[in-house]
Amino acid sequence: MASDPDRLRQSLAGGVAVRSPKAAEQIARRLRGRIVRGEVESGSMLKPEKELMAELGVSRPTLREAFRILENEGLIVVVTGARGGARVHTPDLSVVSRQIGYYLQIQRTTLRDLLEARAEFEPICARLFAERHTAAELRELEGLLAALQDLADGGFDTDSAFVAWVDLTREFHETIARYCGNNTLAAQARAMGEMLRAHHRLSLRSVNYRPSSPDTGPEVLGDYVDLLAVARARDGAAAEGLWREHLRRSAELIFRNQDPDTVVNLVD
Repeated sequence: MASDPDRLRQSLAGGVAVRSPKAAEQIARRLRGRIVRGEVESGSMLKPEKELMAELGVSRPTLREAFRILENEGLIVVVTGARGGARVHTPDLSVVSRQIGYYLQIQRTTLRDLLEARAEFEPICARLFAERHTAAELRELEGLLAALQDLADGGFDTDSAFVAWVDLTREFHETIARYCGNNTLAAQARAMGEMLRAHHRLSLRSVNYRPSSPDTGPEVLGDYVDLLAVARARDGAAAEGLWREHLRRSAELIFRNQDPDTVVNLVD
């Protein structure tokens, strides 16, 4: 029977082959725990290599392999030079979204599927936002609405103008989710927004997404105005219903320009 902890060994329960964690993986797990628990702040440096080697009882090659694991996970950035070392890096949700996007495209996920998911959880975000928002959070949405009005007044004669409009509408949606008081829903909305943004930007090369009707901009802005009104009244049920209907009409507009069964396109 193999005794080397780095080799495959037989589990006592059922004889299933199980690989013992390598030393570097064990060290990475310990450091990962410190980072995600917030024991080391984002942007700060981990202890110098010599200190970590002594504290953890490992060699420099093992520690550096652990660093590579954490760097691949986006939890640290290894800085070279005299003042180098491992700097803690807060995971970027856009990176996570990209990975989810890759998975969805590999699974041949359709645009209909993506928008159906959004239509299910974003109305909940709208309801919670209406019930929980602060005055400052409401003012932030009002500022986005004003910026969108300026863009709509200028028209959508160029792709760049419409891309700016799409990006701001995405930000409006994400801001509602960010301030809904539920981190899980907010993360879902941000990931969904990143994926839709990537899909639309790539698709603009072959599909005309610009509104075919001059009423499109005012209709969207009207929904946003209505949402802010019911949010001021703290009417969560009205906000949820209004946002569900808004997302239904938004999906219809998108489907006029592109086949709903098109596989989401997130990679150039």
